[in-house]
Amino acid sequence: MIHQFIYRGSLLTFVMLLAFAVSSFAQQQKQPVKETYTAKDRVRSGVALGGIGTGSIELRKDGNFHNWSIFNNYPLGAGPIIDLPQRPMSADHNSFLYFVVRYQLEGEQPRIKLLQLNDASVEGGLLNEAPIYYFPWLSNVESIEYAGRFPYVNMKFTDSEMPFDIHLKAQSPFIPHDVDNSSLPAIYFDFDIVSKSDKPVEVEVIGTLRNLVAYDVGEKYFTAHIEEKEGYKYFVQGAGGVDTDHISYGNTALGALGGEEVSYYLGWAHRHPYYEKMLVNSQLGNINDVENRNTTTPEGKKIVWMSKDDNNQLCKSSIAVTKTVEPGVKATANFFMNWYFPNAYGAVLYKAKKNNTLLENEKGYVVRFKPTEKVGHYYENLFESVDEVVDYIVTQRAELTRKTNAFVADFYKTDEEQYILDQVNSHLNTFVTSSQFDKSGRFGIREGMTSNESWGPNITTDVSLYGSVPIIQLFPDLHKASMKAHRALQSAHGEINHGIGYDLGKTQNGTFGVYERVDLAPNYIQLVLRDYLFTNDTAYLKEMWPSVQLAIDYVLKDKDKDGDLVPDMHGIMCSYDNFPMYGLSSYILTQWVTAMEMAAIAAEDMGEKTAARRYRNIAKKGVKLMNKELWNGEYFRLSNDYKGKKGEDEGCLTDQLFGQWVAHTVGIGRLYDKDKIHSSMESILKLSFIEKDYLRNCTWPEHPLFYPLHETDLWVDQANTPWTGVELAFASFLIYEGKVKEGKQVIKAVDDRYRKAGLYWDHQEFGGHYFRPMSSWAILNALSGFTLVKDGYTFSPKTEEDSFTYFFSANTGTGHFEKDEKGISVIAQSGALRILSLTLPEQLWQDRMQPVLKNGEEAIKVKKWEHHMEEGAWTAVFDKAVILKKGEVLLINSEKLSTSKVDQ
Repeated sequence: MIHQFIYRGSLLTFVMLLAFAVSSFAQQQKQPVKETYTAKDRVRSGVALGGIGTGSIELRKDGNFHNWSIFNNYPLGAGPIIDLPQRPMSADHNSFLYFVVRYQLEGEQPRIKLLQLNDASVEGGLLNEAPIYYFPWLSNVESIEYAGRFPYVNMKFTDSEMPFDIHLKAQSPFIPHDVDNSSLPAIYFDFDIVSKSDKPVEVEVIGTLRNLVAYDVGEKYFTAHIEEKEGYKYFVQGAGGVDTDHISYGNTALGALGGEEVSYYLGWAHRHPYYEKMLVNSQLGNINDVENRNTTTPEGKKIVWMSKDDNNQLCKSSIAVTKTVEPGVKATANFFMNWYFPNAYGAVLYKAKKNNTLLENEKGYVVRFKPTEKVGHYYENLFESVDEVVDYIVTQRAELTRKTNAFVADFYKTDEEQYILDQVNSHLNTFVTSSQFDKSGRFGIREGMTSNESWGPNITTDVSLYGSVPIIQLFPDLHKASMKAHRALQSAHGEINHGIGYDLGKTQNGTFGVYERVDLAPNYIQLVLRDYLFTNDTAYLKEMWPSVQLAIDYVLKDKDKDGDLVPDMHGIMCSYDNFPMYGLSSYILTQWVTAMEMAAIAAEDMGEKTAARRYRNIAKKGVKLMNKELWNGEYFRLSNDYKGKKGEDEGCLTDQLFGQWVAHTVGIGRLYDKDKIHSSMESILKLSFIEKDYLRNCTWPEHPLFYPLHETDLWVDQANTPWTGVELAFASFLIYEGKVKEGKQVIKAVDDRYRKAGLYWDHQEFGGHYFRPMSSWAILNALSGFTLVKDGYTFSPKTEEDSFTYFFSANTGTGHFEKDEKGISVIAQSGALRILSLTLPEQLWQDRMQPVLKNGEEAIKVKKWEHHMEEGAWTAVFDKAVILKKGEVLLINSEKLSTSKVDQ
């Protein structure tokens, strides 16, 4: 009995365990669906589309257009921010501009795909209406591939239901040395539809643009009309009943290339009947329903039928291209968008009451914009209406896109790792996101911006010294215009503004408010004289020289209280405006030395030999003080109050030799002992290159892990954090000095960090879209060793490869510096290069010191050879300037040094 009970008990236990196992297995088979959300899914930045100074829209990898600034609106313009609080910002901005594709296979129902992905249930321009319920045949595509490369975006839209893939290339013209064609309020949207079906498919690509003209005006009425030209159609949106001088008054246009295959539907607002008509018809029906978006009051006044703040103040227009795509064939649909908002007003910041504030910054200043007089846009000098813009960009489309694409192709022909070229390229985006280019030709780039706030004024001198490198090399006249604006606002005793306000003709000292800065005058001197040396513009030098000398005298009189001929620091007084420096500062002193060396060169060119000797002696005195008072045996310390009571500050600043970096970018050589420079670099990397992830600004040996900011009353952490513009400038500095591996490690750290953060196109510092990281262009110059001083070209490539190609941009054009089996070549890719001398390392010249031939015909003699023993280089000074037009090459081989035409 006992055994029988045990057996039965065991059997029962077994059955129970089996049942539990089956139940557990069943439960395991019904686990929740797991989805993974990764950092790469975050959509936080993208390439800005638009021209220099025109305002822009930002196309991100979700297919949505963000950060609209084309309407003269804040934060780039002086108009009110586009703030539509009634609906989710993401859904609202998604409806400003979007594209859908309608398609139908023979014998099947038509479907519509939205070429976007977003996190709102409202899609396709619908308002508080989810298409998953109303229109189950309307859905977004499943996936988007995004490849940004300024100034264009390549996107691939795919969906398992679509019998084709659709590719988009969106771009705006950007052509070095061509200011007019790089400042067009224009975007091209070129779609390729690539069939994956064995049957023909009817495809309609539809672009929709919301009418936001006079977005901040309640009493108005909408206007829209179609224009049909030979080979293209477009609609123009506007607003009536609005003061024609109002800041947001103007026009937008959206159009497409083609004839009968182009159709339109103007002035719709609701899902009915717009989407039903779209579904059942393969064309939009050429409808203009804009008058039904307006109403007439009993007094006879035409207005929008709802108030400015009502959800239903909507008026949208669409234009479409319909194609039949045969199996295995690619079809195209080409769109364009333009705008014209001439009433750009300048603005100044002023303190406002807290209950009447537009923004309050982290320093506690309550400020807001106050519009000044109308300053306009540069594009108004070229066009009088949006129609003229449209006609121009359509008729010139082939040439504008060819030149833009040629620039990008030439740039990427450089033989370096792609992440390096991508990092340099990405910062050209700031030309579009942050530039102000007014009708009079004044130009500036905002120090920083976020989507809802402006951070800092324009062309702050300290930040410009880093960020303006590509401006002077790609568009020299723009940067000279910026410096002329600074000169116009220089005080009578020589003081230079920190930045210029949102009206480039108005003074705006300081980022917010006025505070003492000791680096402003040296910043200005270096910028002006760098521009002169690079462009060899003697008229510019003569115009600017008195202001440069006034700035020098101001420093010596007002900023040198102890009489040692260098500026004094007594606290927080420079670009590093959160930790103090006293007495001599390496950051300030190196800039002053470089400024004086450059001033000596300029003085000689002005025929002022006494001034030249004076400035050079001041520079020598500065170098001696650097070595005596700031060198600690390993690096140049942060500061030394050698005549005061504050003593020595052993902070190891990444920018401790910033002036030497400027000297390298200018092409005036090494100003300090090479061994000391390299020792400083090694100390910086050892102390501040944290796990090769980021390069922080400053490290104190007594605080190797973290400077104890919490023990101070400093307003923000600038020591422990990295400034991208400093990191990239220092990376180029390392490369200039032959530390190529280390320089590339710093670049890779920046590149990885910002890709991981999803902010590749929006670097942060004082706000986003920050100006300083445009210093990255110096990386390109450092790798090729390219400098240009008064039409004298130098190349010193930092590579051991037997063959190479490097892109460069000079004062009058762009080119390639190449080495191959034919020899060494300088090839003009655009513009016309003017070369008075050529300096190369000895190993590149070898025995090739031969006469120069022009196109194999006219002999151009080498007037003299100069040997630079310390640099290991030779300079060939030509008897007269060699002019290389596009496609011409200056060739150095074992037989001769000649110029000829090359096939393009």
